[in-house]
Amino acid sequence: MSSQLTRALAILVTAASVTLAGAGVAAAGGPGGNGSSSTTSVAAEVQTMRDTLASGADSGDVSGTQATLGRLDPVLTELAQGERYTIQAEAKDSAVTAKQENATAKQGVDELATNGAPRAGLPPVSALLNALLQRLLISLSSLVNDLLGGLTVPVA
Repeated sequence: MSSQLTRALAILVTAASVTLAGAGVAAAGGPGGNGSSSTTSVAAEVQTMRDTLASGADSGDVSGTQATLGRLDPVLTELAQGERYTIQAEAKDSAVTAKQENATAKQGVDELATNGAPRAGLPPVSALLNALLQRLLISLSSLVNDLLGGLTVPVA
């Protein structure tokens, strides 16, 4: 008899926990905010562009890097302004920093594209791209971390 009572109580506690957890997930899954699907989606998008930039810099792909920087700018603008995505203040600050770093990197990459011919005494294009993008890549990693609420981001 007591084992049946114990099982019934365990089932009741489990059902209550599942109900409360479901309500919490529903609340977090609203439009924007930490933990929402849109925030997770934009974090994945930023991470993908960050990886593309790192890959382009390593291979010396100036035009591909320019294109990725151009695609990154509107995403960072939306995050920094906080109109499309409701994100934590820390993530918004990271987006503002990343946007500034993106503008600086874009200017440097555009200049590199204009004067792209290898010259004696200069490092290879991949080294120049890496130097131009280093601060932006750090800012983007920080932004992704802030968007995901401190979760670890797998490196591809």
